[in-house]
Amino acid sequence: MGLINFKKRDEIDELFEKLRSSSEEVREDAITKLENMQLGIEQGLKVLELAKNKFPPATYEWQDISARLIDICTDKPYVEYISKVESIYDELNPNAKISVLQFLATYKNEQAMIAYLKLLRKDYLNLKNLPFGNLLENPRFPQILFPGILKFTENNEIASQIYLLLLYYFNYDLVDEEVLSEYRSQIIQDILKMVDKVMNYTVKSSSFWDDDKYLELRSNAGVYFDLAGYIRDPKVTMALKRLMSVKDMRLKMFAAISLLKHGFEPAKEDVIDIAGNGEVRNWFFNSLVKMGRSEIYPEEYRNQKCFAESNMVDWLVYPTELGRVPDEIELMNIFDDEDMEYYLFRFRCCSSEYWQEKGWMAGVAGPFDKRNSPTTLAEGHTFSHFEKWESKRPEEHFESIVGNLKEYWMKLAQE
Repeated sequence: MGLINFKKRDEIDELFEKLRSSSEEVREDAITKLENMQLGIEQGLKVLELAKNKFPPATYEWQDISARLIDICTDKPYVEYISKVESIYDELNPNAKISVLQFLATYKNEQAMIAYLKLLRKDYLNLKNLPFGNLLENPRFPQILFPGILKFTENNEIASQIYLLLLYYFNYDLVDEEVLSEYRSQIIQDILKMVDKVMNYTVKSSSFWDDDKYLELRSNAGVYFDLAGYIRDPKVTMALKRLMSVKDMRLKMFAAISLLKHGFEPAKEDVIDIAGNGEVRNWFFNSLVKMGRSEIYPEEYRNQKCFAESNMVDWLVYPTELGRVPDEIELMNIFDDEDMEYYLFRFRCCSSEYWQEKGWMAGVAGPFDKRNSPTTLAEGHTFSHFEKWESKRPEEHFESIVGNLKEYWMKLAQE
């Protein structure tokens, strides 16, 4: 057994020398071999120790050797790694430190969470983004994270991400307002400042979808206005009421939901405005259902056509897709597949120079289970190739989109 361990240690030493090579090809070959090794505890601890070393600069940041050595070990972690990464943290480069924090925020262990907060305290002022692992998908250990992590909102770069984390813990009923402690007044002030920013912002382009600075602002503001629903304070309530005049329906929706949580009913015309907006219609309906207040949702938008349209628009606004709400969208056909329905739309975007030339384009939303109609839940085939509407017949657009996606999902399932 001793000989086996000795050989593995020698192999790691040999690969370590290659990681210091001036040749990127040699370094990549060595790191790949390390990634494919089944490291035991001792080997993993040794690799973590090696991460303290300085390696030749990588072409891309994601190729950083020290960070990748951390990732190799923590991908299949042992509890012993927690105290090890704590002990070497101060000697690591910034990329490797991020990898350590990501590991500690992902490892489902109370000791890891304590170490995460401890190490985050050392470097939070230098962060551009908050490494929070899988805490949004799997929020846990609220008694460790809060209220301590709220101190780190002193760094404006990560404040909205910390508030997003807090929002998720509120949504999962893992925290209540009392946990905010001495940070409550600061959170209130931050919400009020964000309301002022939004209300006083002047969009620099003909459409806010072309104003990158505003898009970043609205992304952060949505977190603050959603969080505001859990902060019961007259000043916050008044600020939310101010937002009822905002033109951005996404932000207006968050404000309306938060007002309901404060016990105030939004005006009927505001509810109609939000439900009439394709980008947020389904989000609004689902939020009302969750609150047990779906009775205030307008009947004219409570049908499968409207929910399918909103699902299509919600897909289109992703930055990697259309990147905006289309100026026009029309339902062209409904296709049945046993108990499921697909909705074929055409849409166009005349307000964008890039998309204007394409004219009308085809997209499919769905499928939706007819047995649950009307439902906002699509089963994963919502998609568009952004092909011109006139390039195919409706049936051909449907087959082109849904056929390809079905093949993709079948292949994925087989693999």
